[in-house]
Amino acid sequence: MLSAQAELVWQGRIHLGDEPGVYGDASYAGLTVELPLTVERLATTGPLTTTLVLETQDLRTFQGYPGHLLEVFLFAPASAPQRFTRKLLASTRLTGSGTQHSLAVDFTGHQAPHRLGVRLGVDTDVPPGLYDDFVLTRLSNRATDYAYVASFGFRA
Repeated sequence: MLSAQAELVWQGRIHLGDEPGVYGDASYAGLTVELPLTVERLATTGPLTTTLVLETQDLRTFQGYPGHLLEVFLFAPASAPQRFTRKLLASTRLTGSGTQHSLAVDFTGHQAPHRLGVRLGVDTDVPPGLYDDFVLTRLSNRATDYAYVASFGFRA
């Protein structure tokens, strides 16, 4: 059963968009932000997936455009010593005007700990000057029976 309570990983206020200063109480990131996190598997059985939940304020998209891009990348050890590769694990487009956005991440074939980059980018298919300005406020992890736990940043 998917845990009813999501585990808070990060909370703050990051302004994405093309008009700095629209949100005076948020850090302006520009068109893209990528948050690092480490996900550990606690369970020895069960699904090899977890669900990342992003919360936003004032996110809106124009009809006919693809929406804001949410991607999750895995940083996995490469064959060369002290090298890592970046692999896309999951992606979706955020459309409409919701405040909570979920994305399932499948770790099948990958060893924990999982070092992830959660990247959110403004829909740039819209003409410049009309980009949506919104605030990223929260990142949480929701796993079946708390099989996965997440922490902000990359852990050794």
